[in-house]
Amino acid sequence: MRLALVLALVAGCIPPPTPEPDPYEPPYYDDGWTGPGGDPFYGCRQDSECGTQTCARDGQCYPASSIRSVTTTWTIDGELASTASCTTHPSLYIRFHTLSEVSFGFAPVPCKNGKFFVDKIATTFARVEMGIDGAGSGNVGTISSDGEALIDLP
Repeated sequence: MRLALVLALVAGCIPPPTPEPDPYEPPYYDDGWTGPGGDPFYGCRQDSECGTQTCARDGQCYPASSIRSVTTTWTIDGELASTASCTTHPSLYIRFHTLSEVSFGFAPVPCKNGKFFVDKIATTFARVEMGIDGAGSGNVGTISSDGEALIDLP
């Protein structure tokens, strides 16, 4: 009887086995941010993973006709971005948005560069947001039909 009681108490101290991860679920929460170098946290990483479609930088496959490049240029209070004009905020973030608020972005972005280029982005991304990395919301600009966006930061 005592042996049964001891075994029952010891069994209660053994942690349950860790469940196997679901192979159909991403292993992390998708908050729309890409990894270092622009790699998506999940989804496609190269065109060969998309069959006849193109792998965009948000990790999704799209028809080639729905992909374009986008160059975002920014100024600081109307001045060209430079080491001097960016002293108060050397690191920025950039986030691309669709009209239905799907988004993805990159951080940190060096302020002094003054430009950020994305080579493969879906044409559904119509707006770009840029701000000080870690400081909340930023300024928003519209991506033109030729893939250009201009933002003036305070």
